[in-house]
Amino acid sequence: MVEEIYHQLSKAYGSPESRYLPKIFEMCLTKEEASVLLSLPGTPDEVAAKLAVKVQKVAKILKKLFNKGFVLYKLVDNKLRYGLNSDLWESILPDKRDFEKFGEEFLDLWNHYHDEEMMTTSDKQYTESYTRVIPVEKTIPMKWGEILPYEKISEILENAKTIAVTECACRTMSRRCDNPTDVCLLFNEFADIITERGIAKRTSKEEALSILKRCENLGLVHQLNNMEPEGYQFLCNCCSCCCSILRGMIVFGKKGISAKSRYVSSVDSELCDGCGICVTRCNFGAMNTVDSKAVVDKEKCFGCGLCASKCPTHAIQLIPVRGPEYILDHLEKAPLRLVDTLMIE
Repeated sequence: MVEEIYHQLSKAYGSPESRYLPKIFEMCLTKEEASVLLSLPGTPDEVAAKLAVKVQKVAKILKKLFNKGFVLYKLVDNKLRYGLNSDLWESILPDKRDFEKFGEEFLDLWNHYHDEEMMTTSDKQYTESYTRVIPVEKTIPMKWGEILPYEKISEILENAKTIAVTECACRTMSRRCDNPTDVCLLFNEFADIITERGIAKRTSKEEALSILKRCENLGLVHQLNNMEPEGYQFLCNCCSCCCSILRGMIVFGKKGISAKSRYVSSVDSELCDGCGICVTRCNFGAMNTVDSKAVVDKEKCFGCGLCASKCPTHAIQLIPVRGPEYILDHLEKAPLRLVDTLMIE
């Protein structure tokens, strides 16, 4: 029987009826740590006053909880202010220390929580997209004009102050394929936060491009968090069998959780030899062969460019079907940055 404090903590993280989070919390946290979490948001002084314990002890516990991924902090009036990390599973699962300690049961609990609770209790339709697909850059012919900086991976990397790489939470949890896990790129402030926790390592722009090239070859979809350029946090390389976003759309019907690129695939039937490579590389089920020729379902196509990048006869290219305002409109609807949520009581 899981103790009541862990059920209270599950409620605090927004899952009051969860069957799995309380057990996960019990595995990861002492009751003392749980009580500190239930006292947030606040500074170490404020939490210590609530719990009637020494400030030094609370500060030490909060630092440990930050390293575990349960809290984030922000400097407010020259004081560290802590709050619950709302993106909990994405922050905890890249940390191999936990599942190496607890084994497959730990990952199974997260998997059950994700599929049976996260994916089934929230709205299926999204008015604002959490991520958007970034096309493989080389698959966009220059005849369509200059690629927007918001959709050009090389420029996004060039403008990043800090780049780090960490483990993919989705594939770590799901274990449905053999694609690599060490391929999630983090940027700027978010990269600094995860690096400080010790579960990401800083990398160069050249190494980041090498990671992206490796992922393109494997048929993984580039997805960037859908925020203003200065608020970029991550660029994931996703498979439809494990990715929370892609599976959310394809398996659980959560339309709009990721935004399409401005492009769709177009096939030159005279060049196409019907090899079927594009069909196997499409994560969205948008490519088929009809009468030995590739055919695109433009409604399903997200414009990732993975079909075009490996077409042996160069029969496929991306063409723009949405104007620059499409990306800008999405960026204007960007959600709060992760650390800003710490200010919310």
